[in-house]
Amino acid sequence: MDTNILIYSAILKNWLNTYANYVNGSKSTDYEVVEDDVHFRYQVVRTGWNDDIFEFNVVFHFQIKPTGKVWLLVNNTDVLVADELVEMGIPKSDIVIGFLPESVRPYSGFAVV
Repeated sequence: MDTNILIYSAILKNWLNTYANYVNGSKSTDYEVVEDDVHFRYQVVRTGWNDDIFEFNVVFHFQIKPTGKVWLLVNNTDVLVADELVEMGIPKSDIVIGFLPESVRPYSGFAVV
């Protein structure tokens, strides 16, 4: 296994837990980090009640592929998480903004695949 996968996994978990701890308590919803260290998939989900409606939303979803690339698959915030991950040590060349169409990825400043 690529050692970068383990390093990137630790960076992602650190960032996601920091984010979840920061936003928890600010609303009537809970932010929970979901970690899958077997398949290297990581999420923050938001659950809770908004008046009479139960809400469940995926806030962030990442996958680290066997190639060692970090794929950002969901970002339902205005946080520039990819830029923050670069500051934490993951090179832009190893981050793919997966929710962008392939034709647009070359203009993102991050990896294409």
